[in-house]
Amino acid sequence: MRRARHFGPAVVTGHRPLLCRGCAGNLYAVCTMDHAGGKAGGKAGGKSAGTAVGQWEVDHEMPVPCPLSGLLPLTGTAASVHDLPGAEEVLGPPV
Repeated sequence: MRRARHFGPAVVTGHRPLLCRGCAGNLYAVCTMDHAGGKAGGKAGGKSAGTAVGQWEVDHEMPVPCPLSGLLPLTGTAASVHDLPGAEEVLGPPV
């Protein structure tokens, strides 16, 4: 397995940093990928063979008071961090 880590603005990945909608704090995202079978964390769940999905964990980089802290850490299996269940409520600029 390969572990990929993405930490806010410190990593140059072509992606914007992840921000919490509740407090505007930086979030980290860790993804564990299993490239051998094109799937991670069990069954493919209807994904075709070769579709890369990963097991994700998203949380605040630093402990902060946040109205969304009950929704974090955000975890699950998805092709992208933005495809995680609950991502729309947690990820993005504050509303």
